[in-house]
Amino acid sequence: MLTLNIRALLALAFTILIWGVAPVYIRSFSLIAGPADALVIRYGLVSLLCLVFLPFFGGFRMPRQDWPRLALISLIGMLGYNLGSVFGFALVTAGIGGLIIATQPLLIAVLAALLGAERLTHAAVLGIAVAFIGAVLLISGDLGSGLDPQDLLLGSGLIFASGLAWALYVVLAKPLIQRHGAFKITALSFLIASVPMFGLASGTTIPTALNLDSAGLFALFYMVVPSTFITVITWNYAVGHLKPSAVGASLYLIPLLAVVSGAVLLGEAVTTTALTSGAIILCGVAIAQFGPLLRLDGKTWALAAVLFAVTTWGGLAVAMRFLVSDIPPGHVMFYRLVPSGLVGAAIAVYLGVRPIAARDWLRILIASLVGNLGYQLLSNFGIKTVPAMWTGMIWGLEPVFIAIAAVVLAGERLTRSLLAGMAVALSGTAMLVVGAASGMSSEVGLPGLAMVIASTMGWGIYTVVLRPVANRYGIVPITCITLAVSALPVFVFAGPSMAQDFERMGPPQWTAVVYLSLFATVGAFIAWNYGAARMNSSTAGIFLYVQPIVAAIGGILILGERFTWPLAAGGALIILGVAVAQFGPHLQKSRVGVNQEPD
Repeated sequence: MLTLNIRALLALAFTILIWGVAPVYIRSFSLIAGPADALVIRYGLVSLLCLVFLPFFGGFRMPRQDWPRLALISLIGMLGYNLGSVFGFALVTAGIGGLIIATQPLLIAVLAALLGAERLTHAAVLGIAVAFIGAVLLISGDLGSGLDPQDLLLGSGLIFASGLAWALYVVLAKPLIQRHGAFKITALSFLIASVPMFGLASGTTIPTALNLDSAGLFALFYMVVPSTFITVITWNYAVGHLKPSAVGASLYLIPLLAVVSGAVLLGEAVTTTALTSGAIILCGVAIAQFGPLLRLDGKTWALAAVLFAVTTWGGLAVAMRFLVSDIPPGHVMFYRLVPSGLVGAAIAVYLGVRPIAARDWLRILIASLVGNLGYQLLSNFGIKTVPAMWTGMIWGLEPVFIAIAAVVLAGERLTRSLLAGMAVALSGTAMLVVGAASGMSSEVGLPGLAMVIASTMGWGIYTVVLRPVANRYGIVPITCITLAVSALPVFVFAGPSMAQDFERMGPPQWTAVVYLSLFATVGAFIAWNYGAARMNSSTAGIFLYVQPIVAAIGGILILGERFTWPLAAGGALIILGVAVAQFGPHLQKSRVGVNQEPD
């Protein structure tokens, strides 16, 4: 029986959070102390800690044949990584540097293949190509982002070189770690790499260290204690108790956290180019890392259908927010549901449905009028005062509310992973509410936020109540019938005032209406049902995390919305909670080799 290791999951979450914010403090300390003094001061303290703790983790003894490899990974891998990162982050923002660091898994795969340790798969080659396109777009597009072009190119190159050095460390250190333990090899590497670092010391190093202000001291503490020593323990614990695929997937949060923390803590601009290129880079890394695990076996169309559905749903919040800014929410509901209801009815008549029992009609009515219509009412009226990126993030709660509805309405078992995920996700929701209520996000209305949150419950009811009927009569025809039934009450919003809408609406508004009614409703519903029925449910579920990302990108690019710290913190907790609830049972204990990540 699969069980969830809560302690391992918390250790993983802590590690990812610390590493995600680390670029902020690497950059800030480099600017405060200067890159050279920053390295000397930081690794002076790290070396002292290594000397104190190393005797308790195997001491300094090593077989003679292992010393050459240890020297190589320390003087090229560890030293190269630190030199490249600290001097690079002094020139570029934490967000851009964090996105470049996201390419490290690709560099590790390439180097492992070159050294004969692993085979370079077709997925890895494709992923490398995609990520390279994203990196080129990031550097070329952000030349106008306020950074000096030479600083951007040099800083990006140094951070990329630090990734190459770290790839060498990871690949060549693995056999040493397996023989002697992660902490011992890491500590010895720190000590050996520190020796040439001390050559960077100057007459300003000691005065700089003694005159650090509170911000400098905190940045130094962050990099030395939690980001270096504590995460060595928590990362190795998580890797030793969770599946490799689950641990690997968590690494995608690091560049996202770097961008968000750079914007929140350092006030860095989040440019459209950075968002677009970052998404391309992460897509390339995901293809390389998880491509072989999808095992489509000819199910390319199923994957394309699922991607179409989740991407379209991600843009749904953007289109709705765009329309309700000029048109009453009730009219937007009419424009969306009536055309989709007519198309759904036509498809149902064309496909044909065998006679439906009275008890099943009751389920259809509840799913349509309570679930789907309730979801539509609450979300349409709520989004009037809630930005699209907030709405997209809140809709990420849907898997949790579907699971809750399954427990309440279908008698499914309440698992520990669901309880833990609910607690984390709802704490993120509470953070959003507190941020809105306190006025820290002035563009968010608290009543509207409550309605958007409640709308996700309606979708949970729709999904659970309709599931047995769809299984008996066919997913596509029953889905189309519910669209038709949901459209009937919407005629109450029709009236003479809709003529004014036609006068105000131009091509952008009509494009949004077509998108909502045909693509995001009929097309996405059918595409999702087609794709999800032909692939593993957990694989299809992974793609649901595309929705809030698309909503955030669309909100910034199209609607000019901005990140706020309640959204960043609350959204991260929501995504983490949903991941725990949805994939917790799959995080079974699995002992694997340790490929430690950089701090």
